[in-house]
Amino acid sequence: MKPEDFLKFDKLVVNKIKELLTSRYKIAVQDSKQDVLEAVSKFDAADLNELAFALRRIEKGIYGQCVICRHDIPTEVLEVNLTARLCPSCQMAMHEKSDSSR
Repeated sequence: MKPEDFLKFDKLVVNKIKELLTSRYKIAVQDSKQDVLEAVSKFDAADLNELAFALRRIEKGIYGQCVICRHDIPTEVLEVNLTARLCPSCQMAMHEKSDSSR
């Protein structure tokens, strides 16, 4: 992932968290990422925690890497699902594995 992609997704994730906090919890949050993360820490909501995890991965420079194979997740996938952790190949393998265990 290119450095400008990290900046792009950092903004997208922060904006998505602010949107959820505003619409779901009626909480106005300042624009800084620190303020957003502080507000998230007050809730035990899975979607907010997933977005906060995505921000931490951005800060570490590993956002967009599959947590299984470490290959890049296509930016098109990340634009649709900001919290994606798996590349399409691993996602398909996990899906097939869960289908076969039923």
